[in-house]
Amino acid sequence: MLGESKDIIDYLQRKGTVQVEKCDAPESMYYTDTDSSVSQLERLLQTAENARETISFYSPEKKKLTDSFLPRKEVELSDFYEESEKTDVAMAKCREIIDIKKEIADKKADIIREQTAREALIPWERLDIPPNTTGTRHTEVFVGSLPDECTEEALKAGFAAALPDLTAIDCEVVSSSNTQSIIVVICLKKDSRRVYDYLRSLNFVRASGGDNENIKAAMERHGKNIEALSSDIDGDEEKIRELSSYREDIDFLIDFLTIRKDKYEAFKKMSLSRNVFYFEGYIPERYCEKTVKGLEERFTVAVTISDVPEDDENEPVLLKNNNFAAPVEEITEMYALPGKHDIDPNAIMAFFYYCFFGMMFSDAGYGLIMFLATLFILLKCKPEGQKRKTVMMYMYCGISTMFWGIMFGSFFGDIINIVRYDFIGLPKIRLYAWLDPQEQLMTTMLWCFLFGVVHLFVGVGIKGYMEWRDGQRFWAVCDTLSVYLAVGGALPLCAGMIIDVPSDIKTVGKYCAIAGVIIIVLTAGRESKSFFGKIGSGLYAVYNTISGYLSDILSYARLLALGLVTGIIGSVVNMMGALPSNKVAKAIVLAVVFVFGHTVNFGINVIGAYVHTNRLQYVEFFSKFYNGGGKKFTPLKANSKTFKFKEEISNG
Repeated sequence: MLGESKDIIDYLQRKGTVQVEKCDAPESMYYTDTDSSVSQLERLLQTAENARETISFYSPEKKKLTDSFLPRKEVELSDFYEESEKTDVAMAKCREIIDIKKEIADKKADIIREQTAREALIPWERLDIPPNTTGTRHTEVFVGSLPDECTEEALKAGFAAALPDLTAIDCEVVSSSNTQSIIVVICLKKDSRRVYDYLRSLNFVRASGGDNENIKAAMERHGKNIEALSSDIDGDEEKIRELSSYREDIDFLIDFLTIRKDKYEAFKKMSLSRNVFYFEGYIPERYCEKTVKGLEERFTVAVTISDVPEDDENEPVLLKNNNFAAPVEEITEMYALPGKHDIDPNAIMAFFYYCFFGMMFSDAGYGLIMFLATLFILLKCKPEGQKRKTVMMYMYCGISTMFWGIMFGSFFGDIINIVRYDFIGLPKIRLYAWLDPQEQLMTTMLWCFLFGVVHLFVGVGIKGYMEWRDGQRFWAVCDTLSVYLAVGGALPLCAGMIIDVPSDIKTVGKYCAIAGVIIIVLTAGRESKSFFGKIGSGLYAVYNTISGYLSDILSYARLLALGLVTGIIGSVVNMMGALPSNKVAKAIVLAVVFVFGHTVNFGINVIGAYVHTNRLQYVEFFSKFYNGGGKKFTPLKANSKTFKFKEEISNG
């Protein structure tokens, strides 16, 4: 039974449609202990990955920028099995690479030791006798070091003062520095004790013993050892470069081991008996029919499909959206997946995400670059999975950026008017189709606040829909309508502080706001038991609503701020390039400054637009209705970076 169970798991893994879950083992069945197999596979995988990193370090793979977007190659099952037969050879090559890498590391350590030993001899370099010299038949020689800087005159003066009766003595300072002085002292044998005692009073350290090799010869020896070790390392590195021809085999080996490890991890969640094996899991409804049919056609199996119980808190989440909304799914996942009682926010969030990104980047030239670059990647490289979604997201953001760049009159800043006025001699023209944020600052800011209010109100509306769906229809109307009235009614009153708002609209707004506040006071404290508790909670809710929505709406000023920064920096870059009066010089300077300045402006502000667009979704939008907490659907699948099974492509 174990053999067929492996075949079934292999099939499901190639399909990638079932998330295996550990369940209570039926009576007379037991769980399979695969920990030892998993540990062994992890060690092999670590070896292969280490070898792959080593090859990449010593023989970097030459790739084009777009290669990272290329899809994985498709393989038939027969090709996979044929390639699997070569994994033992690939593993042997991995071990060989690791051994060579270890040898290189050892030799580099030997070089450091040789260099350290050689550098330690540099202060002794001028010494023309072996440092272990102790004397001759009639003389005593002291070779060693003093801890401080010393001159030959000072040393002789010290001997003269301490041992005035000694005349048969000679000394030489070989080298001297702030940290030590190398000296040689020669005296008669009969005077050696007195001389040594004096030297010890100066903290003299005699050179350690060793062979009779002189310093220059020792330094040459260390230098030759370093050269020999360096030559050996060059040879070892060349061996690794030669082994880089196995790069693809090692890549396959890594994927092969990863797939096997995941399979044995899944086995731990299954229960077995002598003739039967049993497991439970989750499968998306859209994959059920084909997956069950495939199992029943190939194996002797009994498959039971049932709906997930309402009280199952472990039910995983698999997002499914159209091509417009799917690209922002990763943005939502970075925050949290939808919980069991949430709705998938991506379909609604996508429009606001693209819109706000474009408003903050708001340069038609930058948007055109984004659109053309992402379109080229989609058509040329045909990325798959999450890479395709990411490219699609930036393509939509590029389209939005072009739109808002046209609305706000920014195409690489004001380069159109720079060319017209400074080079052609034509008058400047109006560039914006709707608003000029630099000239109509307050009007643009009010529009940004209005877009923010719409964004927030959509979030409140979703919250009301969720309450309505859950049967709380009266409270759904109260909670939604109260915010719409209170916040919406206050808008014309606040806007009237900046622009002229008709008094009739102000009056309507005032009564709407009052009505909204009354509804909040009467309904927000419904969970309190006492009358005064309900009123107190309602008044506190009014305060939270006013302060919360005020800060939320003000947050949308970033739409203006970042968009303004992008346009102003772009215009300043163009102005700097157009400073020279000579047209030829101006053209050259403008070309250089244009390319450099707009590249920097693009890089800085695209990051800012991304970060702050995410913030508006996470903090302002999601806080109105979204709880999150969902667990991602993680099916047993072939986690391969280099290939995919054709069965996986069909996805059941």
